[in-house]
Amino acid sequence: MGEPTFEEALSQLEALVARLEAGDLPLEEALRAFEEGVRLTRLCAARLEDAERRVHLLTRTPEGKEQEVPFDPGNEGEAHG
Repeated sequence: MGEPTFEEALSQLEALVARLEAGDLPLEEALRAFEEGVRLTRLCAARLEDAERRVHLLTRTPEGKEQEVPFDPGNEGEAHG
């Protein structure tokens, strides 16, 4: 199975945090959970950075200048310009 989606990784990370916060994991299991949490955090951060780059590309004018495009969740998928 490939890498999880952003949403799956975030959900897994939240579950790991809850397990770690409970404080009842043996040391080795807690370390493995922490390591997995770091991996998931990096994966989520990379996905967010990629999304930000894509948004920047999509909001540039044909001349390459950045333009401010208001976010309207009701118009997802519609082109702004």
